[in-house]
Amino acid sequence: MRYVVTVLLLVGAHFSLTAFAPAAEGKRWAGWPFGVDSKSVLSVLGGLPRQGGAITALLAGVAGLGFLAAVVGLLFGVIVPADYWRALVTVSAAASILLYALYFGPLSLLPIALDVVILWGAWSRGWSMSGLRGS
Repeated sequence: MRYVVTVLLLVGAHFSLTAFAPAAEGKRWAGWPFGVDSKSVLSVLGGLPRQGGAITALLAGVAGLGFLAAVVGLLFGVIVPADYWRALVTVSAAASILLYALYFGPLSLLPIALDVVILWGAWSRGWSMSGLRGS
């Protein structure tokens, strides 16, 4: 199960971090949901990080780096203490949901569904770093 959760977290990180490396105009797809032509539903909050969008950069950075830190903690037991792993995953998934709500559209549905699965596992199924590592 540890490796399934690892893949889920890595895919979550990938989805979030695509905001920093958007696809070319018109080239977005389910596996790369941000493109240079992505527009926020609240244009007042700015755009993608390369367009000066600080809110997008913050949400994408928190989500992506948080998911990556959770993976490193899960696989190697470093970076994040076991007691904080579930909180890290929760904050990362919440930031990702907010990010994709900000850019809501058909390509947002898969990342949001993935975040919901991660939150469900962490809270309903009791995923924890120590439980998934078997220690």
